[in-house]
Amino acid sequence: MSEILPITCADFDIDAGTFPCDASSIEAVSLGLAAGGVSLLFTFWLFHKLQQAPRGNDLMNKISDQIKSGARAFLSTEYKYLAAFVVVVFAVLIILYTVDPPSGDKTDGIRYGGCFLAGALLSASAGWFGMVVATDANVRTTQAADKEGLNTALRVAFTGGAVMGFTVVGLGLFGVSLMFYLVTLGYDDFHDTKKLIYA
Repeated sequence: MSEILPITCADFDIDAGTFPCDASSIEAVSLGLAAGGVSLLFTFWLFHKLQQAPRGNDLMNKISDQIKSGARAFLSTEYKYLAAFVVVVFAVLIILYTVDPPSGDKTDGIRYGGCFLAGALLSASAGWFGMVVATDANVRTTQAADKEGLNTALRVAFTGGAVMGFTVVGLGLFGVSLMFYLVTLGYDDFHDTKKLIYA
């Protein structure tokens, strides 16, 4: 295994002792964790705001419920096939990085495989939540366009889209930051810079 040369602050024209130079693992991910948390809080607020928009008449609700049922059936089928792919790639990552770990630590396999698995679960969660919100926002947008006009309908539609967007961003930032921090744990013999490189 080739030795990784240490990265220093001078390589990036940054004074030693300033952020992000010489940052600990938790300091390196703190902004990502905070931004992800704020994004998820904003998602819940937008979702609550969307739920206040009226759903329309019985016929609209019946059609909306059928669309939502079809969307859930589609995602359930898709996720069954994706689950098999995720399990295979998870196993391959564990084997590859346990046999030839970049850091020399045999736990690299489970660390990297765990990160992949967490990413797949967060991605699937974002997709499921986004589909539920999108199908619900459709009927609310139709009702708003019918009863209150284009401007109100656009606000409802953009709110529904923003829920999905902020869900993806929030889960992505929070998940990557948290997993990055967890991967750096257990490298007690390494300097902080080296921990960040191997993570």
